[in-house]
Amino acid sequence: MKTIPLKEALRLTIIKEHKKPVITEYEIAKYMFAIYKTKEYNGTKIGKISKNEPDYFVVRNNILDMESFGVIQRIQSLPVFSLKSQSFPSAQQVVCTANPCSYIAYLNAMEWHGITDRIPKTMQVVTCSQAAFKTLVSSDLTKEFPEATDLKMLIPKRLVELPKIDGKEFIFHQKRDFKLPKEQSDSGGIRVPSIGDTFLDMLKKPEFCGGFNHVLDVYKEYGSEYLPLITKAVNKNGNAMDKARAGYILEEVLGISHKLIDKWKESVSRGGSRKLIASKPYKAVFSETWCISINNEE
Repeated sequence: MKTIPLKEALRLTIIKEHKKPVITEYEIAKYMFAIYKTKEYNGTKIGKISKNEPDYFVVRNNILDMESFGVIQRIQSLPVFSLKSQSFPSAQQVVCTANPCSYIAYLNAMEWHGITDRIPKTMQVVTCSQAAFKTLVSSDLTKEFPEATDLKMLIPKRLVELPKIDGKEFIFHQKRDFKLPKEQSDSGGIRVPSIGDTFLDMLKKPEFCGGFNHVLDVYKEYGSEYLPLITKAVNKNGNAMDKARAGYILEEVLGISHKLIDKWKESVSRGGSRKLIASKPYKAVFSETWCISINNEE
């Protein structure tokens, strides 16, 4: 009976099936666990597999084999590799693969969506807590590999520090109410908030989005175009202050009317610390309608 060596089967599987230009050690382990389960490649039996799952040394030796054959190349000292059969991965692709519970945010998300002319010098990345990370990465493993006895090799490391890649310095922000966006279509694994949520993040953290004046300029230029997406995101995911800030900008600065903006007005309440820009001092100029200090002017 014709057979194929394990190492060759793994190399062919990754070259043909892995759609991203970057791959991690734990993803390679996943491919190996799947191969051990079927014990065949493309209908051809794989020789010399007697166990039901690979051990650490088998995974490690196969990674070294693929490196020596030029299938993969380690990216600096990370447990992450580029696929030589594809173009070299971008900084965005590397970080979203290296940390599967992370996404590109703030000014970098604005750049992705084409709503800023700024070219960020750093890569702003949002991730979750250690506890949330463990829950998120482990939740599907028992479903995907129900018969596996040792899942340690399939669990990714929580990387929150990365060396510069493509000249980009990575800045990680840990978010308590973390929600993982879906990968962008045909992006090679990049995750970015929706454009509506990006506009919401601009209100929450203008200091990471080029500063408030830049945020205001972006709202002025694109607010009307993306109004349905902005109002939907703010209404669903924003708090009372987010709605007040968005309402003020959309209604009083841009002159836009919308049924959700009218709805937000119903929940407006006065408060001494209510400010358009949270990080700046209170100023005695305020919006009567939205009950916030308009403190963006020097």
